[in-house]
Amino acid sequence: MKKIVALLIAVVMVLALCACSQSGSSSGAVKITDMAGHEISLDKPAEKIVALTASDCEILYAIGCGDKLVGRGEYCDYPPEVLDVASVQSGYETNIEQIIALKPDVLLMSTMAQTEEQRDQLEKAGIKVVVSDAQDIAGVYTAIDMIGTLMGKKDEAAKIIDGMKASFEDIQKNAFTEGKTVYFEVSPLEYGLWTAGKGTFMNEIATMMGLKNCFDDVEGWAAISEEQVLERNPDYIVTITMYFGEGPTPEEEICARAGWDNVTAVKNGAILNLQNNELSRPAPRLADGAKMLFDFVKEGKSVLAPAA
Repeated sequence: MKKIVALLIAVVMVLALCACSQSGSSSGAVKITDMAGHEISLDKPAEKIVALTASDCEILYAIGCGDKLVGRGEYCDYPPEVLDVASVQSGYETNIEQIIALKPDVLLMSTMAQTEEQRDQLEKAGIKVVVSDAQDIAGVYTAIDMIGTLMGKKDEAAKIIDGMKASFEDIQKNAFTEGKTVYFEVSPLEYGLWTAGKGTFMNEIATMMGLKNCFDDVEGWAAISEEQVLERNPDYIVTITMYFGEGPTPEEEICARAGWDNVTAVKNGAILNLQNNELSRPAPRLADGAKMLFDFVKEGKSVLAPAA
């Protein structure tokens, strides 16, 4: 009898192990809808991935998947170790052959600029194309969650999202009340002025901290004129222009522009240069950039005080 009981126990254990194994195999499958509405299915989380945008590279490293990155767009530069990853041409000059040669499971990109023929090439090579295209803060959360699911790191992605939400909530809780204005310069005068309007995460961040975006009446990322900036006379200027150690700094260049000496931000030296893309990429560091701007306004060249 004891032998029979032992045998039955052994059989039950074997069946349980088989069930666990089957359950694990099933749970490893991945199915997502990307940010362009495409449904993508994988038998298991992606093991090799190419990301063409800097924000998606940042997300991958933030959730602990930097080692899965086998290729990056040439403008992906954070964290520093991403520079050790092979680069491929991106944007309108995306090189399909370079991507296929890296043999990724997935290609992450922001927009579908490729032709149907190129997509066919990718599919025939066994590469899934996933669109990640965040424009606002909610979109950033969606992108992080989507990439976390794609990589089998959903819990890690959720922690990052929760941390960002907590940071933004803290800023909003201490929002300024004086109604000062801010101008976001996302492209300098040399290349034609561009700014962030409504529907962008920069505009959302200004609003949450009690600042008014000078260009909240324009849609998305838009070209503007010098005359418009001078007319709207911002109290603060945020620039994301890169500085490489030669010539005037971005702040000095703005202050030296003809006719800008009467702009309130210029007169008060209230120009913040966030040249490490903390506030210009839809990625986890967006919360850091928001905190930098908040601290600048609170402690910098301003007499503003947070609301009680």
